[in-house]
Amino acid sequence: MLVKRTDSGSLDLIQEHGLFFPRPQDEIVSVQKLIRLADHDAVVMKDASGAFKFFYGNDEMRGDQPRAFFLPPYCEIVEHLWSRGRRRQTRDLRIGHLDMRPQFMNFEFNSRTSDNVELILEGTFYWQVTDVPKMVSFSGDVTGDICNYARSAFIQKIAQVTLKEFMDDFRKIASEVIAEDTGFYETRGLKVHSLEVTGYSCADKSTAAILQQMIQETTNRMNRASQQESENELTMNKIQSQIEHERVKGELISIKQKHLQEEASAAGKSDALRASQFLSALEEVVQDPQERVNMWKILRKGENLDSLSKGNAHLYFTPSDVNLSIEDKGK
Repeated sequence: MLVKRTDSGSLDLIQEHGLFFPRPQDEIVSVQKLIRLADHDAVVMKDASGAFKFFYGNDEMRGDQPRAFFLPPYCEIVEHLWSRGRRRQTRDLRIGHLDMRPQFMNFEFNSRTSDNVELILEGTFYWQVTDVPKMVSFSGDVTGDICNYARSAFIQKIAQVTLKEFMDDFRKIASEVIAEDTGFYETRGLKVHSLEVTGYSCADKSTAAILQQMIQETTNRMNRASQQESENELTMNKIQSQIEHERVKGELISIKQKHLQEEASAAGKSDALRASQFLSALEEVVQDPQERVNMWKILRKGENLDSLSKGNAHLYFTPSDVNLSIEDKGK
């Protein structure tokens, strides 16, 4: 608790554990609560001399300052007065505990293209406080500074392009606004990770109707292009499938031909072996080699006839095959 000594006029912070009995000359000014900082919290305290002291919940940033403390006499927690709203026109947002984590902030402002079309831009900042002493020294309105600087950069960029060029490259323009920063944010202990344009519209209703038609036509063109791309992809997949099918089919034909050749070669070797054995066996019985060959031919013809007779084929003989002769008995 904060106690005022009426005899000396000094203020003392009593924070010893246990019961406290004030003296007759003691006056209790206030009962304080312990200030505890989370890992992402930071507070700025102004001491009796007007100097700023910085307290952090993060162990790496805290140094020798405590993470939890009571507010000493003649000291106060600095409240930062920031702007709020999408256009940051109202500055009544009081911040005592600073959040050091990255956070989102929406914005909205007007800008005009080179062909004199007034646009209402909507978007989002992804930003973070990185250096509290710099922020306190150089910025009294963090959210307002971020939004106003981005508005100025956007106005300069958009004034150099037409409406059509803006519609085609508004994401590129947004990235250039961040990439071309000359140190404005860093000087104020801030970091803008990204800036995204989430929507835009025309301030004039008649122009807005034309813009809507342009957006619709652009959307239709993109849909048609996407549809054509899908059809082309399906056609290419079909062609690739046919190519693969023909390739596999060719490999199958090649394998079948190889197997047929192997079967024919095996059958030929088998017939050659049979013929060789047949002719060798008849050498002692039939001395004439030609006669032995003729006997082998007759045997093969018999086998062929036997095979044909077991099927549905029709067998036709020529006169030379049956040794046919015609004799006239009438004479």
